[in-house]
Amino acid sequence: MRALLIRHAQAEWGGADYDQLSALGMQQAAALAQWLARESGWRPRRLIGGPRRRHQLTLQAIRAAVLAACGAAPAIEIARDWDDADAAALLAAFRRAQPQAPELAWVTPGASPAQARALLTAVFAAWRDGALDTYMPETWAAFAARIARARQALMQDDAATDVIVVSSAGAIARCAQAALQLDDAAMVALNIGLDNTALSEFCADAGAWQLLRWNCLPHFANGATRALASTH
Repeated sequence: MRALLIRHAQAEWGGADYDQLSALGMQQAAALAQWLARESGWRPRRLIGGPRRRHQLTLQAIRAAVLAACGAAPAIEIARDWDDADAAALLAAFRRAQPQAPELAWVTPGASPAQARALLTAVFAAWRDGALDTYMPETWAAFAARIARARQALMQDDAATDVIVVSSAGAIARCAQAALQLDDAAMVALNIGLDNTALSEFCADAGAWQLLRWNCLPHFANGATRALASTH
């Protein structure tokens, strides 16, 4: 079994509705979809997405391109275990638990990449340390267990099955953590650094979960698409 785990295209960071692709995100999804359908060599037998709109919109673009290029494409499967942590709930919990945190000033569409990374680092550290448990619907440990369950379900698939999964950075970073046996601090760093629409390839070989490549952006390799890359 090979699994291509893809982070969703750019959402409306700091906007009224984070679970909506931005204008740039729509372009990213289109570029990704065309590359997967025409250049990647992947012919997935399953297309799986988390339940968020940003997951589904990205995956719908992929399926439409595969269908146009190949004449057939598998139906989209929605898997709730591939959901990421609730970003709105995390930010709200952090605001309640640490209302004076200076990083809260950076919950805005105008935040720089460095400011967004600093904010996310602070939020994840508070969640990991249990400081947000009173306000969060899901604990850090429960999130880890849910993604482990999603990963185990993939590993039960037929050995010849190529699967594309569209999810979020936290879920994909958890999968890398399992493959590389990383601590939580390293997992958070992978989470924060994962680019929108980045490809990370995993496989299950003799029952072992392995990472083959990480945070790849081949669909942004030419001059026409290079400017589309983004992390937040």
